[in-house]
Amino acid sequence: MIEKFFEWWRSLARREKHMLVTCVSVIALAIVYLVMFEPAWKGRRALAAELPQLRAQVAQIDAMAVEARRLAALPAGNDSPHVMRQAFESSIDAAGMRQYVSQIKLSGEVLDVRFKEVPFAVWVDWIDAALRETRLRVVDAAVQREAQLGKVSVRLSLEAPRREGR
Repeated sequence: MIEKFFEWWRSLARREKHMLVTCVSVIALAIVYLVMFEPAWKGRRALAAELPQLRAQVAQIDAMAVEARRLAALPAGNDSPHVMRQAFESSIDAAGMRQYVSQIKLSGEVLDVRFKEVPFAVWVDWIDAALRETRLRVVDAAVQREAQLGKVSVRLSLEAPRREGR
């Protein structure tokens, strides 16, 4: 088989040999480009586009870690249910949401709070801040849409965070 190839190669004219070598070289370069260079180039561009988003996520995680360390370093304070209720009510008053509260009831260590016809966007912003400030955790929540656009009724059950040894 190899002898037939060499015999065929010797039978070609010099110009045909030159054109054949050129074509094989071009095809080999195209294969090398398509198999090795192009995927690496595209991957590098994709990673370069993704890098700013990943850096923003790392910065956000670092900020959360700093906040978690800060919160963990805070003294335990008085976790009595009455102090918990006072802190929560002051959060409601500070946000100007007292008009929407229909009930605040303390049952043991669980604080039941009900809101009537509260604007949903206002309530979501407030609950996010209130849970961070008071360090309460939601045990149960029910949000029901009202007839008015953007208004909801909410039922929350909250409790103090669990401490080690408790």
